[in-house]
Amino acid sequence: MADNSTDDRIDDVAAGDLIDHDRGGGTRTYRVVHRDDTTRDDRPIVLVTLETDGGETFDVEYAAGTVVTRSLESKWESEQVGREPDQS
Repeated sequence: MADNSTDDRIDDVAAGDLIDHDRGGGTRTYRVVHRDDTTRDDRPIVLVTLETDGGETFDVEYAAGTVVTRSLESKWESEQVGREPDQS
């Protein structure tokens, strides 16, 4: 799989992207399941739901404009295991 990682603002992240995040045990890559632009205490934030490889989901609150490492492989290089092309 090619490395399509780039530093980008959390505001530009979309569902399906992979982003790096540190939950306290070191930086790991998680899939973005959902994101919501909102405010907290009159400050713009981005609330992101991330998913682990094991399917666990958790929410992370980022200040709007925070720079994260985003990988785009999921959009362009998804495997289609076990699916044969339509021959009709």
